[in-house]
Amino acid sequence: MKHHIAFIKELVAKGGPDSSEYQEFTDWVKTVSNELKNGILGKEDLQLLRNEMGEALSILTLQGFVFNKPHGYPGDYEIIEKIYLEHTSNDPELRKWDLYFQLQKAPIAVKNRKKYFLDLLNSLESLNQTNSKRVLNVASGPARDLFDFFSLKNDRTMFFDNVEFDPLAISYAKNLCKDFLKNIEFLHTNAFDFTTDKRYRLIWSAGLFDYLNDKKFIFLLNHLIPLLENDGELVVGNFSSSNPTQAYMEVIGDWQLKHRTPDQLVSLAKACKFKDTDIRIGREPEGVNLFLHLKCGKDFIPQ
Repeated sequence: MKHHIAFIKELVAKGGPDSSEYQEFTDWVKTVSNELKNGILGKEDLQLLRNEMGEALSILTLQGFVFNKPHGYPGDYEIIEKIYLEHTSNDPELRKWDLYFQLQKAPIAVKNRKKYFLDLLNSLESLNQTNSKRVLNVASGPARDLFDFFSLKNDRTMFFDNVEFDPLAISYAKNLCKDFLKNIEFLHTNAFDFTTDKRYRLIWSAGLFDYLNDKKFIFLLNHLIPLLENDGELVVGNFSSSNPTQAYMEVIGDWQLKHRTPDQLVSLAKACKFKDTDIRIGREPEGVNLFLHLKCGKDFIPQ
């Protein structure tokens, strides 16, 4: 334990890792993670290591924001927005930590996830269909994706219902998307409680399913599937079990996700009575964020 404390103390004293030290820090985090899993280190040891980080684990850094969860839950709209905007601290004593954070595969995958959604929306919009193009966005967070979608082209004919349980997220998103509210509605409710008479061509959930155990995952899929149109498609994101940033997220940020393999996602879909031909697994370029596609109609939305 002494060598772990000495390592993190030295890194904190110099304001975080330089780019030449990224691999060493990453390897150290993975070693700590393995020692925690193997019982060599305990929760008290982890707390001691975190205490040594001081302001580097305060809300003034991205990793500290993740760890402290100032909005009361992990992966809140504000940290997701900071990732989207590639935020880094202006404080030279803290900036190195943020630079390291933003260069990890998981934040890169989150940014790629937004592009994945935008590509899906553009593809859907290009389809010459007479039925409505209404989209349900579940756990919509900061709505930066919708802002980008409408900013690129302001004569969109697509309509969005956004389910979000955090009123601060809704307030932020409404202000961000204030010029596009004729096409966007925000609904303050829990995804599990959401009901509507509307039907949707696409239901999208970027990150909510990362936090659901298998039972809740299946329950929410079954809750959302009846809201699809006859040719509708449901797409949910889930971090892959091969996420190389998992140790950093858990050891430093206490950011716990339900990582899954493609096969596990397929099994969960089959538990909802979907056939192989109606299931597809997508990936963003890093391969860190997986996407479970489930279709009710003949074809998936082209990608």
